[in-house]
Amino acid sequence: MGRDWGPLALITQLGLTMVGSILFGLLLGLWIDAHFGTRPWATLVLSLLGIAAGSFGVYRLISATIEESVEQRHAQHRDNSRED
Repeated sequence: MGRDWGPLALITQLGLTMVGSILFGLLLGLWIDAHFGTRPWATLVLSLLGIAAGSFGVYRLISATIEESVEQRHAQHRDNSRED
């Protein structure tokens, strides 16, 4: 009896995409602010861009997953129709 890890893998990927994007923007912003004395603007702007990038990445992952699921259902439906 095998487990279907697909949903868990998707949830993990969604979380890592969102957290990774925000963290990257935050750390890059902090580094820029520390080196160029722009505190807090680079951190703020790049954090917001990280949130936007993460949201877009999550949207793309969910869209691709839904599209793949619909294609699989159509393929199953075609296969079942041929058997009849």
